[in-house]
Amino acid sequence: MSQIGHEMGHRWGAFVTAKAGDETIDLGPVHWAQGLQAPVAFPYRRPTEASIMGGGVWQDNFDGTYTQLDDDYYVPATGYSYLDLYLMGLISAAEVPDFFILRHLVPAGKDANGHPIFKADRTRVTIQDVIAAEGPRLPAVDRSQRGFNTGIVMVVQNGAKPSRELIERAEGIRKQWIEYFSITTGHRAIMTALPR
Repeated sequence: MSQIGHEMGHRWGAFVTAKAGDETIDLGPVHWAQGLQAPVAFPYRRPTEASIMGGGVWQDNFDGTYTQLDDDYYVPATGYSYLDLYLMGLISAAEVPDFFILRHLVPAGKDANGHPIFKADRTRVTIQDVIAAEGPRLPAVDRSQRGFNTGIVMVVQNGAKPSRELIERAEGIRKQWIEYFSITTGHRAIMTALPR
């Protein structure tokens, strides 16, 4: 689910900047920056997950250091952040909590649970900062697409037919993908995987 969810997320995300004060900050460029505070809105499997598109879940230690509670690695699969869901047109700007980006990350050890700690410079970011740089999301949340369909392709050697096992595995992926998308979008969107 990690790879499918991530690649689908690229339809909307991780090519965004924010205008914080007089500075334009790149939040990506291709994936969310490591230091972007990007907790998921609707977790897929665990209570604390960073966006499938990158970034992390950061704990402020109030001493100039930050503990990375989760990161953007693909395993296990995670969901979409509030920023992702806004860019997807599934939540309004008012539903996106303020976040931040940590820059100039310098490793500073690990906590008792093995989570990495970094010294960093923190910059507060709001969805209004993103809108100031990129403009509002169009179409707006009340008119955005809610139904999606994904094609699943099985590849076999020329002239061969897919085996029963391959068909069953593809069907398993199809079913799990539909469930994943429903959960990670907070049931605000529907995914199908139907042949056309």
